[in-house]
Amino acid sequence: MDNDLANLGQEIRRLRKWRNMTLDALAGQAGITKGYLSKIENGNANLERRKTIKAIADALRVSVADLTGDHFIADRANSDAHAAIPDIRIALMATTLELPHGAPLRTIEELNQETQRLAEARADSQDALVGHALPPLLRDLHAAATIDSNDRLPALRSLVQATNSTAHFLKNLGAIDLAWVAAERGHQAAQILEDPLYIAAADYTRAQALIGLNAYDRADAIARNAVSLLTPDSVAATEVHGMNFLATAFCSEMLGEDPEAALQEAQESADRIDPQNAFWLNFSRVNVELWRTSIALEAGDHVKAAEIAADIRPEDIPTKGRRIRFLIDHARALHGLRGRDEDVTRLLRQAEKLGATRTRHSIWAREIVSEMVLRARRDAGGRELRGLADRMGMLAAI
Repeated sequence: MDNDLANLGQEIRRLRKWRNMTLDALAGQAGITKGYLSKIENGNANLERRKTIKAIADALRVSVADLTGDHFIADRANSDAHAAIPDIRIALMATTLELPHGAPLRTIEELNQETQRLAEARADSQDALVGHALPPLLRDLHAAATIDSNDRLPALRSLVQATNSTAHFLKNLGAIDLAWVAAERGHQAAQILEDPLYIAAADYTRAQALIGLNAYDRADAIARNAVSLLTPDSVAATEVHGMNFLATAFCSEMLGEDPEAALQEAQESADRIDPQNAFWLNFSRVNVELWRTSIALEAGDHVKAAEIAADIRPEDIPTKGRRIRFLIDHARALHGLRGRDEDVTRLLRQAEKLGATRTRHSIWAREIVSEMVLRARRDAGGRELRGLADRMGMLAAI
């Protein structure tokens, strides 16, 4: 493998040697073949499923975040979005819903408007803007939520939404542990409200954070409980109900169970309503298909994933962030079919144009590019791939 190409395989080899494990030992404990592991370490095979990544991480006695985290973010120090993480950490750790924090610097009307503005901006992948504005919003909302006044309940409602935005923002940037802290804070606010709709919405965010941590059993239990809390007798309740079914379906696949019943429940929910985007969750018919694509990929069924993706039009996906994820998933599906390198590169370039930071930091995009660059190094198509790899910070020299 060329020394200038950094990928997940190199990190696995580094940790394996640090643990004084042989290829045979790690492969055996991870439930994969020695030959496949050797190809992964040498960049000749890419990791396509979360299950395999988790199995290797477990065998190495590290977290998935340890395996796929900072070593893959070459431009993190120069990213405005990532630069906001320390301030968000302080805003979460230095606040509580149990003690007053003084008066907020903004009115409740201003805080509600800012909460919605940042929810929309996050969905539109305006990460630098969101990262800059979240810390003061979180501090002000905590202050308003701990004062005994008429502003308390509206502040708690906005805090559920703001922590939802925070958790997804952090998860997208790889700060998974901190995303869980944000999700838990939103759940605390929802419990104080004692409103099943807000509790179920906060539970969906908790389940998403746990999925990012590969804690599928607990994520599944939380999402199932959220489903049981709600009666889908309004559009908002139906949307939150449906999103928790989607989380359950994904967890079912990861736990080796059949996801179809939960997917069908979500589909029926989507068919009953005209979506209103409650809690900025973007529940809809097309969203169900996006989850079907992701679940097929986790099942290793690239043919099914490619077939579903082929029928989805990116322009029908309402948010930029979800379009980026879809384009990467579509690329993953076609990459798994082999012989579609030009289409895969085109999809990844489209994703990069929509959101450079998110695409370049995606472990799936990076794994695809790593493997394809090695194969295409001498081909005409290699130049485009190497350009993409260079922008991802994966090449020390062209």
